[in-house]
This record gives sequence, C-alpha cells and structure tokens, in this order.
Amino acid sequence: MQPESVLEELGLTKNEAKVYLALLDIGSTTTSAIIKRTTINTSKVYESLERLLKKGLVSYAIIKNKKHWQAEHPSRLKEFLEDEKKKIEQKKEDAEKIIPDLIVKQKLGGEESAYKVYEGIKGVKTAREHVLDVLGSGDTFYIILSNYLKDEKLEAYWMDFQERRVKKGIKCRYILNDALREIGIKRGKLSLSEIRYVHPDFMSPTWTEIYKNHVTIGVLGNNPSVFVIRNKDIAESFIGYFEALWKLGRP
Repeated sequence: MQPESVLEELGLTKNEAKVYLALLDIGSTTTSAIIKRTTINTSKVYESLERLLKKGLVSYAIIKNKKHWQAEHPSRLKEFLEDEKKKIEQKKEDAEKIIPDLIVKQKLGGEESAYKVYEGIKGVKTAREHVLDVLGSGDTFYIILSNYLKDEKLEAYWMDFQERRVKKGIKCRYILNDALREIGIKRGKLSLSEIRYVHPDFMSPTWTEIYKNHVTIGVLGNNPSVFVIRNKDIAESFIGYFEALWKLGRP
C-alpha cells in the first residue's frame, strides 16, 4: 500500500497527504518549493498547510521574513489519530443525546417512504441494520442468496450482524445457491438458523431479504445497492416465493 493512500485512510485529504510527504522528502522549505514539488495549485497548497498545521503534523519558522515549513516527526500521526478518536467519541455522545428527540421528530413527520434506495457498502450496511430495528425475539428473517461478494471486511460485518441477530432471538432462514455451501456452513453454525440449497437455475441473480412488511432486493458489484420496499402484500408474496424454493431445496 502506498504511503499516500495510507495517509488518506488515516484521515488526510489527497492534497494534505501529498504536501506532508513532500515536506518529509524536502525538509524545511518555502511554500513555493512545495508547490513546485507537488504541482498542486497555490491556493490548495496554502489550504493544505493550514489544515496540517491545525492537525499538528507540520510547523513553520520565519526565516528572512518567509515562512519555512517542515513536517513534524511521523510518530505525531499516532497522536493525531488519538485526537481524532476523542473527537469521534465526543460526536458519538452528542449524537446519543439528540437521537431520542430526532426519533420523536421523525414519527411526527408521518409514515416513512414506501421504498428506499441505498448505495455502496455503507448503504448496504444501513439497510441491513434496519432489520434489527424492525424485528424482535421470535420473528423470522428470510434470506435468498444466489451470489456473494467476497470481501473480508464485509464478511466480518455480516457475521457480527448475525451474532447480534441471534442475541435478539431473531430466527433466520436461508436459501442459498448450491455453490455457496462454504458460506452456508459458516452461517449454519449460528443458532436460530436454518439453511437449504437450491440449484442456481431456480434463483434470481439478485439477493433478497424479507422481514415483517419489508422486502430488500440487492445487486452486488463494485458499487452494491439495495432497494427496500415496505408493503405487506409484496412481503407476503415474497415469503410465498421463499417457501416454494424451500420445498425445492436440500439441506
């Protein structure tokens, strides 16, 4: 992994990362030298330097009436991350304080939309978390899965979700493509889980989830997306489709 990419993962912008790395290479230098080294336009370099200064990652000295910038020791990145962690914890506390009021506000605003669209990995996770908000102990979560996006982080999230689902006492019934037995074995180790496998010819290329009056239809790919429908009749028809596949399936 390239240093610039790592710095961006840590919270720096692309320009900030380039400026910081340039200062590590050059040492103490003027703004004009940084502009020449990075080829970033002047205003963006000034903005990046000011933000890096606030983050404690660079400093400057006045030499012959000119600012000479220099990068702080790379170990300062750890302190920067600790500072960011504290900020996130504070934001989390602030969010928890206002969530009850926001929930009341949402309820006063009327019934939620009959359908929603979520895009990207974060969107998929948001849609999945809604399942735990809607279902309770004794309820059943239905999943029809013909394809699977192999992603270690996403797999870790799916397993964490399923463990939390079990703790809430929510049952889960899976219908999986025959080719996904490895995934099925892993999922089947969790309690309150039932799995059957069917031939892919009987399945849609999308994945489907049914819970209470909701149906989620998902499409995998580089930018996965899900379409969530809230409609009792549609949910019941999909459960009928699920039961038909269940009868065709094998343990």
